[in-house]
Amino acid sequence: MSQPRLKAKPVLASSAVLAVAIAGLAAPTAAYADGDHGEVGTVDPGAVQTDLLGAHEEFGVDGEATLPVVPQDRSSWVGKRAGASVVSPAWTGTPRLTAGWAYSNGVAHRAWDVGVWTGTPLYAPRDGVVIGTNDGVANNKAGYNPGSNAPSNWVLLCHTVKGEQISSYWQHMSPGVKVSVGQTVSGPTMGENGKPIAGTGTLLGKSGNTGNSTGPHLHLATFKGCAPVQGAGNYSAAAYSRYNYLNKPWTLTYQPQRIWKRPNVKVKEAKAAFKQGGESKHIKRLRKGFGSKSRNTKANAAFGRLVQAKKASIGWRTSGPKPGRAFLTAYAEATEDIGVR
Repeated sequence: MSQPRLKAKPVLASSAVLAVAIAGLAAPTAAYADGDHGEVGTVDPGAVQTDLLGAHEEFGVDGEATLPVVPQDRSSWVGKRAGASVVSPAWTGTPRLTAGWAYSNGVAHRAWDVGVWTGTPLYAPRDGVVIGTNDGVANNKAGYNPGSNAPSNWVLLCHTVKGEQISSYWQHMSPGVKVSVGQTVSGPTMGENGKPIAGTGTLLGKSGNTGNSTGPHLHLATFKGCAPVQGAGNYSAAAYSRYNYLNKPWTLTYQPQRIWKRPNVKVKEAKAAFKQGGESKHIKRLRKGFGSKSRNTKANAAFGRLVQAKKASIGWRTSGPKPGRAFLTAYAEATEDIGVR
């Protein structure tokens, strides 16, 4: 039997932000049809660009990097490689990556290409709000790629992860996207083991092979912040978001799994450690899920104060430092930052 779900707090900074997103009041940008984008007043994707660390990368017409990833830059972090199995509440089964954070030749990708067949259902892996979509593009015929200026179907979601706004971009989908801008989506139901149940979140649509794509797959990327939509279809900030990291690579959140991965906490062990003032890996997991930089395993006074702060953050009925099951379950439901068992 799964735990009952509570409605999460709105993920956008304010209703005004969402209103701007839907109304399209932000300054216009110059977009290519498939999401390749050169923002007005900035360097185009084909130019050499510099990030905040001073590292240089050259970008081709598709917006992908054409030079090896640069040391000390976020893009140099390899992460999961092509061929790795990826489990997510956003899909059922264990598909493999056809391209990981970096391509096999060392060129920066900074996203996942998930090898799912056309027609595979895709579900919201976390609560959120839809801030951009494009639909109505037919899937490519086998063996045909229409090129970098071909439109695709995609969905852009805004989530809150440990108090920070994170957007997720789902591209190359089949026609028939199931969500619309402004719609609230629900993440997966949580099982008694403290893990999300795949395929139980809001249906976003089905994977496909649209746009600049050589075969069926899902391009999935995540970024800091939730840019409001600036217009309909591919000519929008949502289309731009896929390649925003080429101008601003520091906005990346490393791998997409950040939006659904959460520490799994065994409440009984955490409570025992708290009662005895002892140590437990589950105290460390709670600290991580609470957004603390500390990875101390000891249930000390600082941990108690952290629990009290998190109780206040969700308006919990008591203010004591004890990490009780009722509170942790409610916190997990309200924030999706931890799993409890």
